[in-house]
Amino acid sequence: MHWTELPQGGCRPLQRSSHTLTACDGKVYLFGGEHEPRKPIDSQIHRYDLNSGVWELLQTNGTPPTPRVATSAAAVGGKIYYFGGRSGVDMAEGPLNDLHVFDTASAAWRAVGARGTPPTPRSFHASAVVGSRMFVFGGCGAAGRLNDLWVFDTDAETWEQMPSSPAVVGRGGPGLAALPDGSLYVVGGFCGHELGDVHRFDAAAQRWDCPSCCGETGAEGENPLPPRSVFGLSLHACGSCAHDSHLVLFGGEVTPSDKGHAGAGNFTNAALSFDAAKPELGWRPLAADGAVPSPRGWFASAAVSDGILVHGGNSPSNERLGDLHLLHLH
Repeated sequence: MHWTELPQGGCRPLQRSSHTLTACDGKVYLFGGEHEPRKPIDSQIHRYDLNSGVWELLQTNGTPPTPRVATSAAAVGGKIYYFGGRSGVDMAEGPLNDLHVFDTASAAWRAVGARGTPPTPRSFHASAVVGSRMFVFGGCGAAGRLNDLWVFDTDAETWEQMPSSPAVVGRGGPGLAALPDGSLYVVGGFCGHELGDVHRFDAAAQRWDCPSCCGETGAEGENPLPPRSVFGLSLHACGSCAHDSHLVLFGGEVTPSDKGHAGAGNFTNAALSFDAAKPELGWRPLAADGAVPSPRGWFASAAVSDGILVHGGNSPSNERLGDLHLLHLH
């Protein structure tokens, strides 16, 4: 495995953290974030071409979402769905629960007037896609951290709440990934302290369980995840190898700042792998050479055909970053 720092020509985005990076139809789309703590930058969309290494600031149609940080993004069928986020510093300051869809073919925004009861306003939540359904988990609500799970059907444009589990504590900054079998994995996050637990949700059976590598809930197993939040989590599913049950995790915050959101915590740049088919093995370090990204948290990441992209984030010196790296998984 090998890290490469990618060229960034064209209209390069401002350095930022708490933003989104989403791969869709061979391009990568960047939205939202902050250059200063919890001050949203704008509502513009930047598109990156992996072949040319060039950024483009898109001229969009329709009304975009208001500027925000800590939203979630998920791509379904050439469209990117953005849910929630917030516009202020504290959890109760400006949390959002609106849903917007960006059509990458027409560069058009649309506010989605979905049927059903939507999730409550939140930020620093996570989303993942199973087929044409977008799942949203947890995050920071106006009254505290959340552990609820919701599903949005992009065909019917309806919301539905899934069962919750008391074993899964409310948290912000978790990882959420979907496997080809339709199961969802919730990993880590922050609940007042950093978490290193792993929980599985069977979407078909609508049932939670805890893989044997989970140290937080007392289950035994080798190599538990060192606790962390606001990291990158992706499925290794390139289609050309037999690793479609592997989750790959990079970076994150391992201890919070004593200044809260105004400061920078302690970050890592370690990469780890978890085989969901063999959870008893726990998390294994990934040995990767090349241009390894510096330690960071609050960055954006996306799975692409060649591996995993990492953009920006917050540094240990509390400076926002704007570099772009690719972890080649072969």
